[in-house]
Amino acid sequence: MALPTALFAMIASMALASVAVLSSVDVQQGSARDHDSKEAIAAADAGASIALWRLNRYQSDLSSATPCVGPAGETLVATSGWCPATTSEKVGDATYTYRVSAYTGSGVYSVVAVGSSGTVSRRVEVGLVSYSGKNVFADEKVIGQDNIHLKGSVNIRTDIGTNGNVELTDENGKNAIVCGDVRHGIGKTAPEPDCDGEIAEAEKNLPEVTPPADIATNNSNCRLVPNCSKTSEVDTYTKTNGKKTESGKRTEKEPWYAKYTQINIPNNSTLSMGGRDYLVCGLFVNGQLIMNAESEIRIFVDKPENCGLSPGAVQVEFTASASISSTGYNPAQNSYKIPGIYVLGESSVKLSGNSGTNEVLLYAPKSEVELQGNATWKGLFAAKKMYIHGNPTIESDPNIKAPDITFATLLERTRYVECTGATATPPNAYC
Repeated sequence: MALPTALFAMIASMALASVAVLSSVDVQQGSARDHDSKEAIAAADAGASIALWRLNRYQSDLSSATPCVGPAGETLVATSGWCPATTSEKVGDATYTYRVSAYTGSGVYSVVAVGSSGTVSRRVEVGLVSYSGKNVFADEKVIGQDNIHLKGSVNIRTDIGTNGNVELTDENGKNAIVCGDVRHGIGKTAPEPDCDGEIAEAEKNLPEVTPPADIATNNSNCRLVPNCSKTSEVDTYTKTNGKKTESGKRTEKEPWYAKYTQINIPNNSTLSMGGRDYLVCGLFVNGQLIMNAESEIRIFVDKPENCGLSPGAVQVEFTASASISSTGYNPAQNSYKIPGIYVLGESSVKLSGNSGTNEVLLYAPKSEVELQGNATWKGLFAAKKMYIHGNPTIESDPNIKAPDITFATLLERTRYVECTGATATPPNAYC
């Protein structure tokens, strides 16, 4: 009696144990599949986002003759209205691939991305439509496309933006203040702004400067020297000796160095500029540059290679005693005109000032700008990189007229839907 009873008890125990083991295996398999499913949909989302970023980067290359471009901008051939699928790319432990509808000229695209993890694949479709780009200064007044580096007691009282990181370096216990909204690049970082500012993540590429087509021959450079045959108007040049201000003696190099097409304003000197557009190879200020009230001057700084200079050469420099201002900037009289400096090439710009307020619009999309000193800078700034240190204050007046420069037309999402099945023909079937 004891032996059969023991056998039955052992068999029952093994059966119960087997049920528990099988149940545990099922739960683990379900958990693994759920994990793979979540990773797969996340990978598909990542693929769609990467497709959007690449399309915005190479959108200008698309045309009827080139309906498809690859991840690196290479030309591809469309088949049945769709571009070829990209090669599989990893994101974490998952992978993704995507296809984009071919260019039709309508500004409407469709992206189908497939994410895979383990044995699970999931497919999504994202609709895209192009929209006109905003003015470059519509949202931010200080832009460093690749990077903004702040060090010391910098006080920025406006919105800033970059495609990279906003770096903040403590200097002897002093940190910069950013009193405004902050935009950093996708996957990049930025410190929390002050004054209840908000942080956003996006990328915007600064377009190149387009000067007037005839600026090489039709410019205001002739105003910089007396007795010019092209004009009877001459920019006023004065020098100050103590409390006495008198007409400054023009030399071969000051204030106009014709041999190198440079504007040079030495210490204790003032150049009051009128006219409209100037084309120079250098702007070096150690004194005062003033824009006359009736003018709206634009100083275009030519590319280094057109000036016999190497890329990265310093072409704009304001030393510690320098200042730039406008008698046409007078908010009390609803006048908000400030001088503009447009750097065309890959140069270096160094701005410094010990005191007072400077008023300027600086647009240098290929250049690195270093701004330091103790002065206040009121205006608009855009460069490839911005390095701001010391104790400067940067402000912007919303009434200052921004230049007519807009970001390129971009694509944005209009719809998002998950599709049935991992593959289909056409790619967006069952979506």
